[in-house]
Amino acid sequence: MTNPKFAGHDICLETKRLILRPFELSDFEIALPYYQDPEFKEAMEGTPDRFIDLNMLERIGECMARQGYLFAVVQKATNRVIGEVCLEWMNLSRAKVAPGEKVMRTPLGIWDKSLWGKGYGKEMLECIMQYAFETMTIDRLCAMDISKKNVRSRRLFESCGYRLVRTLANDGAMDFEIEFKDAVYTAHTK
Repeated sequence: MTNPKFAGHDICLETKRLILRPFELSDFEIALPYYQDPEFKEAMEGTPDRFIDLNMLERIGECMARQGYLFAVVQKATNRVIGEVCLEWMNLSRAKVAPGEKVMRTPLGIWDKSLWGKGYGKEMLECIMQYAFETMTIDRLCAMDISKKNVRSRRLFESCGYRLVRTLANDGAMDFEIEFKDAVYTAHTK
């Protein structure tokens, strides 16, 4: 069993090929080389020039863990941590959360670029959507600040039913959303 102290939860989710488990401090050391790769950073956050060290990565992860549920994504076939996904309570005013509405963000990433385009992103996103909508009874999920250059992420969220709700004027980043009533998942979860 993993140590839920860092992530602040002990939720484990499973799909056919993946296990989503509480993120651990040791996972940051695995993630760091990927966050120092310009192509990965541009896909994740649109800022390939910003230097990220272990301390910064841990601070970002701590913030995400405090604001929601941070998961490490483990590939079952290799028992290797290949990425991350988070269910984070909405904290951006532009999402316009109505009183009583439960809204979360769904940032995610597959660290190993050799695994991009193999359906892992969709599998983990659908798993987290199903958990958020059916177990947590979330009203709406959002994917925020998707770089206009990140065609893969845009297609991923659209393929899972998210719709474009706004494009930011300053850098063209896009926000996507999906409501519970619009959610459809394939049979990825166990």
